[in-house]
Amino acid sequence: MGAVGYQLLLIAAGGALGALMRHAVAAAAQAAWGEALPYGTLAANLAGCFLIGLLWTVSEEASFAAGTRALVFTGVLGAFTTFSTYGLEAVTLLREGKVALALTYLLVSNGLGLGMVYLGLTAARRALGSPAT
Repeated sequence: MGAVGYQLLLIAAGGALGALMRHAVAAAAQAAWGEALPYGTLAANLAGCFLIGLLWTVSEEASFAAGTRALVFTGVLGAFTTFSTYGLEAVTLLREGKVALALTYLLVSNGLGLGMVYLGLTAARRALGSPAT
């Protein structure tokens, strides 16, 4: 197996672990706090944001190899929550003094993201002949 194949294997293994972690955290949060809000998603997103901040700093200090970064960030945290990557990218822009760019990124990601969810729901309902809500 070549270097690219090995890296893809690490990402897949990390993704499996991250998905299992997300399920466990989400189930525990919903059981603890109920169903009034999507607490499971909130808990996974917040935990992922903390973990990416912590592990990114550790990876820089410890000079993680490319394969380790792929396993941890793309694999584990990518499956656990992509919101953590979004948070890291926005904070990185802010720390680099690119405030306007960071705010644009945040607004565009949220605004267009919600818009795309709505368009996807609408397209599926139309394709399936379901009433729009």
